[in-house]
Amino acid sequence: MGSLLVFSSHQLPERDRFDLWRETASVGPGAVDVAHVDRRPFFGRVEWLPLGKIDAYRVSFSAATFTRSRRWIEWDGFDGFCFHINLNGRSETSRHRSRTVLDGFSATGHSYGQPFEAALVPAPGRYCESLNLVIPREEMLHKAPHAERCIGTLHADQPPLRLLSQYLIMLGNTPAEDSQLNQLAGNHVLDLLALLLGPTLDAEHEAKLHGLRAARLAALKRYLHDHHHHPKLSVTMAARALNISERYLHDLIAETGESFTEMVNRLRLERARRLLCDPKHRHLRIGEVAFTSGFNDLSYFNRLFRRRFGETPGTFKAEAHRGRDALHSPDAMETGHD
Repeated sequence: MGSLLVFSSHQLPERDRFDLWRETASVGPGAVDVAHVDRRPFFGRVEWLPLGKIDAYRVSFSAATFTRSRRWIEWDGFDGFCFHINLNGRSETSRHRSRTVLDGFSATGHSYGQPFEAALVPAPGRYCESLNLVIPREEMLHKAPHAERCIGTLHADQPPLRLLSQYLIMLGNTPAEDSQLNQLAGNHVLDLLALLLGPTLDAEHEAKLHGLRAARLAALKRYLHDHHHHPKLSVTMAARALNISERYLHDLIAETGESFTEMVNRLRLERARRLLCDPKHRHLRIGEVAFTSGFNDLSYFNRLFRRRFGETPGTFKAEAHRGRDALHSPDAMETGHD
């Protein structure tokens, strides 16, 4: 399986919602006992994305505790690792005699082969949000032999951690159906984890060559998606925002088969096409659409638009709204009632 699966408490009968969720959490490797400790009704949402030999989860929860006792460990025998990236709210994890508190963006991890208790404490009126990875022991130790010792001592300011979280969010937003692509993405995730947890020299080289590069390309695509409509967007601006060199940026984007300019123009043209079709923006003139999409030269915009879509922006807009107007005309509505 390669696609994203979503499980929400809203899918369960309200009366038995928490009991059914608790029963689900007590099945399979890494089983835990869940206790609801929120004054509000229980809420849980899990997005599960299998990435080869590891599993990625994006979760939202009301206040709750999760306990993995000796009984659970003996029952399922699973001793892999859990890696937890806190996005919103506070999480507190107790294991042995240590206690780790995460508030805001930060991360920690622990072994499923040792008892632990984790508590989620959301901010008022919100839910806790986090990214979680479940990794088989042999896979993690192959990449980072000292993972057991240092997985619980991570810092939010470690650059690979932010790249890892961005990469996981991107994978969840655009899940691949191809199992081989998901296997590759899982390897990249392991590479980034290894950089955080003390890799071997070979694993560090592999991580920088593949996992780190894939995550930086994902971050670059995300940045351009979010900022392409700014008319002054440039290679210099993007490289500075991502803390990479301009040469490295060009190297990364070349892997997509497009240049920086080609990718930005494609995103701008797609934005312009959406605006031209949208009845809420029908009042915008062609020049306004061009500027809102990031172009500051109308003739250049017209030329690129015609080359990509086969007609001028004005003709495209007129035909898009002519079809919609015909569909909602009185004659069409009368015909629909016959």
